[in-house]
Amino acid sequence: MSASRGSGGPLILGWPRDAAWLIGSRSARLFGNGVLSVTLALYLAHLRLAPAAIGAVLAAGLLGGALSAVGLGQMAQRRGRRRALALSAGLGCLAALLLTTASIAWLLGLAAAIGAVSASAQDVGSQPALEQAAIADLVPAPRRTDLFAWYSLAGSLAAALGALVAGLPNLLGVHGAAGFGAERALVALYGAAQLAALVAYLQLSPRADGVPTPLSAAGARRPPSRWAWTGLHRSRPTVVRLGSLFALDSFAGGVAVQGLVAYDLHLRFGLGLAALGPVFFATNVAAALSYLVAARLARRIGLLNTMVLTHLPSNVVLMAVAWAPTWPVAVALLVLRSTCSQMDVPTRQAYTMALVDPSERSAAASATGAARTLGAMAGPLVGGAALAAPGLGLIFLLGGGLKIGYDLALFRLFRGVPLPAEVPAPP
Repeated sequence: MSASRGSGGPLILGWPRDAAWLIGSRSARLFGNGVLSVTLALYLAHLRLAPAAIGAVLAAGLLGGALSAVGLGQMAQRRGRRRALALSAGLGCLAALLLTTASIAWLLGLAAAIGAVSASAQDVGSQPALEQAAIADLVPAPRRTDLFAWYSLAGSLAAALGALVAGLPNLLGVHGAAGFGAERALVALYGAAQLAALVAYLQLSPRADGVPTPLSAAGARRPPSRWAWTGLHRSRPTVVRLGSLFALDSFAGGVAVQGLVAYDLHLRFGLGLAALGPVFFATNVAAALSYLVAARLARRIGLLNTMVLTHLPSNVVLMAVAWAPTWPVAVALLVLRSTCSQMDVPTRQAYTMALVDPSERSAAASATGAARTLGAMAGPLVGGAALAAPGLGLIFLLGGGLKIGYDLALFRLFRGVPLPAEVPAPP
């Protein structure tokens, strides 16, 4: 594939140079998130923060992610995505600096909010939204799902590697004061990952900025409205519906988030960190490999069908974990679920970008990303309460049931919505 003018020519697997830099930035960021997802809570505990304060710091990171998705999304609409992405990575570096030097709870919470710190190895904030919008502008629609699949695959494998790196001090028997120093170094490694992402963003060409939002519409077809500040016009009703559904999906995922699933396995079957680490490394790798399958499947049956028909069975399997009689059965079900539970990720990204006008892509990705982050904030509260009776497996029943409701609602609302014909962007 020949890259468009200004993208610097083909580089990896025929993708434009900008796409390769975006895949690299995501890999760096998610490696850092993988490190932090294992380390942060223990690090905060060693700083003598109470459990409630630790939860507040983690919630501040999610809130900061939602605000970042909206605020920097607005900046990207007017000043270009490259500046917004560079600023977001710079804020991540600042957050890491504060986390490694502060010990007061409110300062640590401020750091988490500034950097949109994620403790789940998943993306929050403006970076994934703006990267996805840029990717959508770099390649034509027929190849877009493939690029999203490689983008998601690289990030998931990097996050899995980061989690393994975070476990090295424990594996090597580093404890006490030395262990705390190792944890501080791991938090600093998160900052280094954000710095690497910043370097990648600075390599992007002007093509990654996308189509700017017009200050006023041409003629009477797009009159100014009170919603003009959002950067959305024709696609606003579609984005509102998608955002609401994605928030439900993210809330359901938060009920059975990885940390709570690990704790459930510990309570029900007595599994410790030595066993849980390899279990979740296996589930993350299985999910990552499924992205490439999703791209091929989408070419055969369509984006929406791939999203729904792979997600539904994975949620049935998730509910079945509630009745697993032994830990090997529970682990086998979780790995089985991971083989198809994330196939909707690259297809969801490609589907959202295909539904909206090119000039709305940054705003649409930021709005739906903020909705997902806000939905995720409430999920762990419900899941944590459900773990009061771990023998009932309520986190799996609630999480899987709500996700099935999301799948059915998504299919019903969008199965008759045609994807608009796409006009190629000028070189």
